[in-house]
Amino acid sequence: MKKRTLSIMAGAAIGASMLMGTAVMAEDLGQIAIIAPAAEHGWMAGVTYYAEQRCEELGLDYKTYHSENVNDQANNIEDALAAGCAAVVMLPQNDEVSVAAQAILDENIPLVVFDRKIDNYTAFIAGNNGSMGEASAVEIGEALGGAGIVAVENVPSSGSVSTERVDGFKAVMAEKYPEIELVDFTAEGFSQEQGLTAATDLLTANPQIDAIFSIDDESSIGFLQAIAEQGRTDIKMMSGGGGAQSYFQEIDANEDIALFSATYSPMMMRDAVDLAVAILNGEEVETETVKETTIVKKDNVADFLDENSPY
Repeated sequence: MKKRTLSIMAGAAIGASMLMGTAVMAEDLGQIAIIAPAAEHGWMAGVTYYAEQRCEELGLDYKTYHSENVNDQANNIEDALAAGCAAVVMLPQNDEVSVAAQAILDENIPLVVFDRKIDNYTAFIAGNNGSMGEASAVEIGEALGGAGIVAVENVPSSGSVSTERVDGFKAVMAEKYPEIELVDFTAEGFSQEQGLTAATDLLTANPQIDAIFSIDDESSIGFLQAIAEQGRTDIKMMSGGGGAQSYFQEIDANEDIALFSATYSPMMMRDAVDLAVAILNGEEVETETVKETTIVKKDNVADFLDENSPY
């Protein structure tokens, strides 16, 4: 397979060019099926929001299907095929949906997969978890001048997401900022409540922390609450990860701690829609696109605020 790496800003430019080239033809493309796990809020809800937003901008005929589990998603695939969809844009429930998804390709219907790989697809697009950790390490290491104590969040329940982000962070720290002391701590999950619990324990056990490497924006909201409740003033900087509007607002407003987020944004689902449109228009696309992280901080956060986003 051919591989390609794009920045989020480059992806936005591609999206803009596709919009110019395909808007006139949109009504002739047929229906786009958007298939994703169900969610009312959070990152997963953002996936559907941005896919539908892009379809509306392009004037596409589309239908959204939500699933609670793999069996639901397999049924959604059958329903989309029965409805005569022209292309499928899908965030798989997990890799177990591979067998059901093969039916899409067997019908010669383009399948664009976002975030979670399955066995076969026409095109795949995802963010770069390792890059999130690497970029965050540079931000924190430079801000601390190569010295200090940094707490490192681990979320084992998220599997490779946590491993790749933390490994990327630690690799850059070891190479570029070896004098910085790293203190590992564990959160049970990415929710604000789980972040609050983990950070409360972390701060109680460590009287001095200069920065926190958080691997998720919602975790970071919980960390901020713990910091405020304990009246800590030693923490100078904290990262986040994902692209949550609530954390973007904190980045914009917080004057006490230098906050930033390393994006793994559901906005990439817009680019997945663009890929499906390009394929339907007979354009050649890359089989795999991995989008490098963008650092969102006070000086550019205004570009990422969206009051209508569910995440």
